[in-house]
Amino acid sequence: MSPPTLNPLVYITVFHVPLLAFIFLSLKPITSKSRACVLCIIIFIQALIPFLYHGRYESLMNFTIALLATLYTFKMIIWLKKNYQSSIDSKIKIPSFAASLFNWRPNAVKIPDESKYQKYIDSINVTDLNIEMINHTIKAITKFVILDLIAEYLRHNKPEFPERSYGLRVLDYLRTGHPFIEPYTFFYCIIFIILVIIAFSLGWNIDCIIFGIILKPLLSGNVNKNRKREESKPFKTNLKEWLILTIFYTKPLMDKPYFSTGPRDLWSNQWHQIYHQSFQELGYLPVQSYFKHNKPLGQLLGTFSVFLISGLFHEYIAIVAFDHFSLDYTAFFLFHGILLILWEAVEGKILGRGKDFKDSFEIKVFKMALFLPIAVFILPLFVEPYVKGLYIYSHLDIYTNLRKWIYKI
Repeated sequence: MSPPTLNPLVYITVFHVPLLAFIFLSLKPITSKSRACVLCIIIFIQALIPFLYHGRYESLMNFTIALLATLYTFKMIIWLKKNYQSSIDSKIKIPSFAASLFNWRPNAVKIPDESKYQKYIDSINVTDLNIEMINHTIKAITKFVILDLIAEYLRHNKPEFPERSYGLRVLDYLRTGHPFIEPYTFFYCIIFIILVIIAFSLGWNIDCIIFGIILKPLLSGNVNKNRKREESKPFKTNLKEWLILTIFYTKPLMDKPYFSTGPRDLWSNQWHQIYHQSFQELGYLPVQSYFKHNKPLGQLLGTFSVFLISGLFHEYIAIVAFDHFSLDYTAFFLFHGILLILWEAVEGKILGRGKDFKDSFEIKVFKMALFLPIAVFILPLFVEPYVKGLYIYSHLDIYTNLRKWIYKI
């Protein structure tokens, strides 16, 4: 029996009820099994609500809800994991869940000299902030226009996509020689992924503008230049420092994936890192620790588990957003997992290079020339399910948008 269809605003409110309940019950570390069980049930409900309502609303809204559901549930599970580790090792201090909720990219902050942390924080003034906000505003407007132009093109020039999965069509080609994709369809997939890159980049610029508006009144107060970095600070000070770190000392959400020199560089540096900690904590580290007696095997299976979880996570989004399930995403990410393992085996065993080896410019260009064609070749496996199910919204479609606005009134 399916749940009743709700007004979109009511649905969004209902969806956030488990999150609010979890925040309320996680202000302090877990001290009883009963509370741990209740929190586990809340996590399950948080992930279940979008699944029950899959296909009920517009694909873009369902897509956003699915992303939030996975972000929330991953964070909740990690917080429970940290509590379990704290029960074993009393030295591990557990903040409230709310305090860790917004720390999506812990490795993205790059202070030039960590020993002078406070100097870099206190050196930011209103003038610096104004310049930074102007830069982000110019970039946001430019990207917004480009994004809408691309979206308008994609909306009106969409090719016919075969029902059969891209991966299966490639296998059919190896057996029968029948073409697995039309040149224009392949071009369309590339344009779509450019749209995705710009959309993530635009979102980062908008976030920084919002954070700058919040930060501006906080910079007007007096600052003690000689104070040391402390663990316990007033909320206002913590908020101010977090905003400064985010705006001035954090890598952009989407870097330059089109300049990736290998699978690790793509997924660990160039592509967005929102889920990086989640995949590490819930996939790589548990599997690696299970195979302590065989470290190479643990690293291999840990890497494989990260890409498996990533694939299943995208399958969940596809079910919620498009009412679509095909294992395309799982195949795509497992392919990249296998490629990463083989790539580093060649670099490590044959060339004697570790993952932290610094390549020369010539070697980087060579690796890009070797890796990017492979990544582009497999790209339709990732893009096609999105293109088939996602309505591409464009602000330039004035007529349709006006009709929707009038209908809502």
